[in-house]
Amino acid sequence: MSTAAYTAVEGFAATIRARIWANRATLGNIVQVLDRDEDPAILANHPDRLPTVCVIPRGQGKDTINFTMGGDDFLHEEQVHIVGYYKMARNLQEPYDEQAAIRQYAYGIAELFRGRTAGVCNFCFNKGVIYKATVEIKPYQEFDFVLDRYLITLFVKFGEN
Repeated sequence: MSTAAYTAVEGFAATIRARIWANRATLGNIVQVLDRDEDPAILANHPDRLPTVCVIPRGQGKDTINFTMGGDDFLHEEQVHIVGYYKMARNLQEPYDEQAAIRQYAYGIAELFRGRTAGVCNFCFNKGVIYKATVEIKPYQEFDFVLDRYLITLFVKFGEN
């Protein structure tokens, strides 16, 4: 049984996590970057772990694999989710300033994976390419404070072999 697909998926996610971690100071002083989703209640009970960013390979739960006729090449298409959690720092009298900061962090992460920096392609790595992204801001409140949340979906294609 081949593990090339698993290796490709994990390598893609590891590169995304590393790039976010390397830029953590400009993205809201991120405390941790996890390779899984996390229950917001767990994070809310441990504010010392906030802000946290989670990278979730196969965010929609599926990987579409396109085979080539008569060849050994495979093209994978999947979505990678990046979810950021931040505890609202201000009181609720100034929520718009806080939301502007959260939007800035979300778009900052999305921009890590577009264009070129010093001639290096930011959306091409590990035999793959990010060809589209979406950004959603979704505050989450079930606690005595607001847990700001954003969801970035990266649409990726990558080859195997």
